[in-house]
Amino acid sequence: MRGVRAAVVVLTLALLAVPVLAHVPTFPSENTSPDRAVEPHDPVKSWSFYDRVGPGEVTYYRVTLSAGERLRVGTFTPKSGPFTPSVVLMSPSLNGTEDVPARVTVPEGMGAVVVPGERPDSPGYEPFAPSADYRTVGIDRPVEERTTYLIAVFEPVNRSGPVGVSIGYREAFTPTEYATVPFTLVRTHLWAGQHLLVVLGPYLLALVAGAAFVRGRRRADWDARPVRYVAATGGILVLGTAVGTLVQMGIALWAAGPTLAALVTAAFVLVPAVAGGWALSVALRDEMTLPLRTRIGLLVAGLAAVATWAGYLLGPALLAAVAATPPGLVEE
Repeated sequence: MRGVRAAVVVLTLALLAVPVLAHVPTFPSENTSPDRAVEPHDPVKSWSFYDRVGPGEVTYYRVTLSAGERLRVGTFTPKSGPFTPSVVLMSPSLNGTEDVPARVTVPEGMGAVVVPGERPDSPGYEPFAPSADYRTVGIDRPVEERTTYLIAVFEPVNRSGPVGVSIGYREAFTPTEYATVPFTLVRTHLWAGQHLLVVLGPYLLALVAGAAFVRGRRRADWDARPVRYVAATGGILVLGTAVGTLVQMGIALWAAGPTLAALVTAAFVLVPAVAGGWALSVALRDEMTLPLRTRIGLLVAGLAAVATWAGYLLGPALLAAVAATPPGLVEE
């Protein structure tokens, strides 16, 4: 088991830097006019807004950038077919409003340029969600002086569907944003059109299978040592995330095809699998002992789970609780 603990430590340290490459997921609503445009509080921070446009509808975003920063905007959709999100970029620094669709409102004092979407033949792979998305617009330009930009997202022939809008380029999460990613990932898959059973079914099946496995291996002293149940539950919750992520990875790769980016997702499967499996093995030991090295291992497993968005916070919390269990409740 020493090798397993070492692997968890190494993978945890390696992955602590990986998630900062992801966008912060957000779900806007009612941003269908310039005066209700979504305005991120940090416009250079990397955001992913999971939005939707109805027939003839336009959604709006606003950012104010300073000299030396960059305007970086992209659109994407999980929807196959002709649906192609496009953009109208507006700013006081632009001139004219040629070719702007009539349904797009250009505020007084702003010029506008249309950036038509181009649908690729096949979707790209997003390793953190994981998902397969069609990226239709990409804007990346330097900002020479402080400027406000209004971004209108529309579909040229009034089709409706889910539209993702990425804004910014500086990857960073607040503790709250990072901790809630497991829950927002469920919403991103639902936004993409998956059924709730597809999103949560593999996780729930893994929990049921784990509970059945533990029941079959349960020892006579378990009722007298409830800490075994806590350790087993924490391990199963973390393992369940590995199963759910693996299924989503398979769905996305089926659509997007093989890619090296899948190695990033594989780490988000492997780390919870190792961490959760080791925690479960602690619960199933012949003697429920928690020497210092085991307590440290449980804490590391919990941190690995948090770093890889596993266990919906409850799993890591249970592993930490076992690590802090008073000596009188275990066989030291």
